[in-house]
Amino acid sequence: MKWSRGEIDRLVPILEQVSSDLSPVDGKRILVLCSATGEMAFWLAEMMERGQVTGLELDPEALAIASHSAHEMGLEQLVRFQAAEKVSIPMPEASFEALVSEFIVYPTSMPTEIGQPEMARVLTPGGRMALTDVILTRPLPQAVREALAAIGLDYLCEASQADFRKWMGEAGLVDVEVIDLTPTVRQAWELRRAADLSGLHRPGYAYLLDHPSFSLGKAIFYIYVRGEKPKN
Repeated sequence: MKWSRGEIDRLVPILEQVSSDLSPVDGKRILVLCSATGEMAFWLAEMMERGQVTGLELDPEALAIASHSAHEMGLEQLVRFQAAEKVSIPMPEASFEALVSEFIVYPTSMPTEIGQPEMARVLTPGGRMALTDVILTRPLPQAVREALAAIGLDYLCEASQADFRKWMGEAGLVDVEVIDLTPTVRQAWELRRAADLSGLHRPGYAYLLDHPSFSLGKAIFYIYVRGEKPKN
């Protein structure tokens, strides 16, 4: 799914959190997994005078759009994009000072299955990781899933916040923190519901925003996860 410009304005605090946690961005080698059409990579590159952002993306059409946009924006010296692999990162160990995997503001239509251990492998000692995701903490009836997909929410990671803490720890990361972004993202969804004057997707918005069991904050959460690879 893609957010509108007004909806993204509500989500800018998420992007600011990423850049803050990776600060200073300038001079770093940063990997953006599932980089979609490049917006997250461009957000970071525009804070740089030197360094490089590398975007990996499975969708060839999105990859082509990102590469064209980098040329149009004059960012070829700071950003490069290449095809991703499904379960691994085609880079040597300790290639990057930071890694971002962002699934909320600029989600890809073709997510990889790369786990935290593989992400940690390509980080330098002291390197930082910032992940965002949308998680489902309880099963949903098929009718609910279909209604959510109709409003654009067709990707849900079936996991808990505790699972993410566990996975980060098992990957050897320290100073792990999971932050609930659900209230922030709810604002964007409320804006989208208000703009849906046709009412065609009313059931999906009702499930997501109002349902006592299946809504945001009940079964569905947007999360931000950060951690660091030990220096030693």
